[in-house]
Amino acid sequence: MKRTALLISLLALSLSGCDGQGPSNELNVSVLGGSVRLRSPTDQPKGADAALLGAIGQGLVRFDAGAEIEPGVAMRWARSDDGLYYTFRLDRELAEAEPTARRLRALVRDQRGRGYGDTLDAILEIRAVTPEVIEIRLSSPRPELMALLASPSFALLQDGRGTGPLEIAADGRRSKILAPKVDPSQKASGEGASRGDKRRIVLRGERPALAVARFASGQAALITGGGFVDVAYPRLAGIAPTSILADPATGLFGFRISRRAAPLMAVEIRQALSMALDRDAIGDALGAPGWRSSHAILPPGLTDIAQPTRPFWARAIANVRGADRQDVAQRVADARRIVAGWCRTHNCSGRLDLTVAMPDGTGAALLFAALRRQWRTIGVDIERVRPGERADLSLLDEVAPADQADWYLAHFLCARGGPCSEEADRAYMAARTEADPAARARLIAEAERRLAAIAPFIPLAQPVRWSLAARELEGFRLNARAIHPLAPLIRNQNAR
Repeated sequence: MKRTALLISLLALSLSGCDGQGPSNELNVSVLGGSVRLRSPTDQPKGADAALLGAIGQGLVRFDAGAEIEPGVAMRWARSDDGLYYTFRLDRELAEAEPTARRLRALVRDQRGRGYGDTLDAILEIRAVTPEVIEIRLSSPRPELMALLASPSFALLQDGRGTGPLEIAADGRRSKILAPKVDPSQKASGEGASRGDKRRIVLRGERPALAVARFASGQAALITGGGFVDVAYPRLAGIAPTSILADPATGLFGFRISRRAAPLMAVEIRQALSMALDRDAIGDALGAPGWRSSHAILPPGLTDIAQPTRPFWARAIANVRGADRQDVAQRVADARRIVAGWCRTHNCSGRLDLTVAMPDGTGAALLFAALRRQWRTIGVDIERVRPGERADLSLLDEVAPADQADWYLAHFLCARGGPCSEEADRAYMAARTEADPAARARLIAEAERRLAAIAPFIPLAQPVRWSLAARELEGFRLNARAIHPLAPLIRNQNAR
């Protein structure tokens, strides 16, 4: 940790001698991760690559600063009452219906089976109805479809160029300079040239230490894309807590069973591992801003399940920070008895040995140390391995694209492996083809109850996502999707 703090300080000193903020019309933005490159939507870009693609190649719709759906290529849209038809009226200055429908069909074909569950499988037809209207027809309702169409994976590019809202004004080796896209007619008349030169973003993809040092030295207005693995960097750099902004992200952050080892096939052992955790203490060890402990697969407040099933050992815990610790000693004692009893029956010498797959990073090291310390008190020893290596438990850290139970439950279908429930699978599959909202809600609730009963997941908290933003920065908003588009930073969010 001391070496990391020293590295950040040295980087900040090296940056302070140069005017990294550039001219007054340039806004420096760094997204944590690798370098920034323009990739195809079918590459499923992440980090700075996704930010770049979303900025220059909007889809039918796009995300605004609050991760709400706003017009992209489509000016307006409508959904049928049964949720089976979506109609989009395009801005003819940006795109025409037939070639746009053709590109969308190609994207759907290429993206099938690549992490979107059965959302794309429900698309029966994408067709141009008129020169400015596109219709998407589904076999069954998919409420998450609009969020998917707004993602960079469905950006509309042609020959490496998009329809905006930004465009690449200069292409550097380590950065991209982006400016508001100007209509060709304005360019020809010279009307838009000066406007495009006034506001620009210098976008970089950077390692956490360098990005945080850049912000600490005043050479960046925004750092985004932070997660639990690098959450310690701002604190080590002496960044003011008021500048460390945590998204109220919802999703899955915890451990799934990745190998059918005998202990983890026993529901009581999975429950013991979960009930033994002092989640607030883990959040304190990480120093994670906005830490929100989680005891169940689903967070509260989803559109189809407002109050998810809590595990039996957590039902008496009030939903306030600190209450989890009131009965942690009793839960640890119960978990220790469960593990000892299982070991007596299965001759495991009084202790269980498990492997845990986790990524690299300071935050991961802190998390592993906290887990090892807490699980040792119940007779469980863990060894850390890298992601992709053979492991008993694998860390799952994903932000949900929508406030629907479907996305969460799909992670624990029998086709995904690990402990599962065939009855939950059947209820889930029936819900995905059910057009009646009330019947669908009942089926989703049944699937959730059955999964909660078998504890296929050991939740820790809601996903940790953080940013650093200059106090005067406009157009940046925290949101539950942890999505921060670039265009609102330098232009009116409703600008076309």
